[in-house]
Amino acid sequence: MSTTIIFGTKRLGQTVAQATTEKYPDIAVITVEGVKGAKKSRRILMNTKAAELLNAEVGSIQELVFASVEMGEDKPNQVLIANAATIDNEVDVTYKTSKNKVAYGEDSSEKGKAVTSSHACSEIFRFLGLDDSSNVEFQLNPFPSDDLEAFSLDAVGSVIPVVNEDAAPAIASDELADTPVLATNNGELTGAELQNSVQAEVARAEEANPVLQSDEDTNEVASKTPVEEVLETTDNDWM
Repeated sequence: MSTTIIFGTKRLGQTVAQATTEKYPDIAVITVEGVKGAKKSRRILMNTKAAELLNAEVGSIQELVFASVEMGEDKPNQVLIANAATIDNEVDVTYKTSKNKVAYGEDSSEKGKAVTSSHACSEIFRFLGLDDSSNVEFQLNPFPSDDLEAFSLDAVGSVIPVVNEDAAPAIASDELADTPVLATNNGELTGAELQNSVQAEVARAEEANPVLQSDEDTNEVASKTPVEEVLETTDNDWM
């Protein structure tokens, strides 16, 4: 006979609730709630990463601010979010966060810090031209500014990853002439220098040994460019 002992439950005989899991554990995401019906407040929910970016620590109340950014013709509007403590200028409207994490809803086990404001939710949907019949998830990304610590609300997955500028670019065939070639017999050469060196070597070889070749040998040599012949003598692992 097995024995079940449960400690730490609110009601005796009740099983311990499963640990909450986050939908986006590795990126900062806020969820703006859509219309929930009459007399039901809407919220802006922050996952753990988003709360960390906004310095919204659990156990204390913070004030957040929103800003509208009009990017000009043919460019979509942007909404920024920031911790009011990082804004030097005085702002008229701020939104207080919850002190602790709150449940996202019945269809999710996730919890997070939240701002309860139907007005703020409505304004975000209106300014961005979005349908507010359902919730929308936004990824927080640093807004490019030296004077402002704010984050833009971007649709999850819509931001193109930053390309690593230190990574070696792909070499196109027409760029070979200006591209350094490693470990040749004559040291490091560009494509142009390599080709000139090959041509000079071929000319010297023909002058030193002007022996007529058979048609078969001639075709075999002609099938290879001078650059290919020299590269065959190198040990370039990157080729």
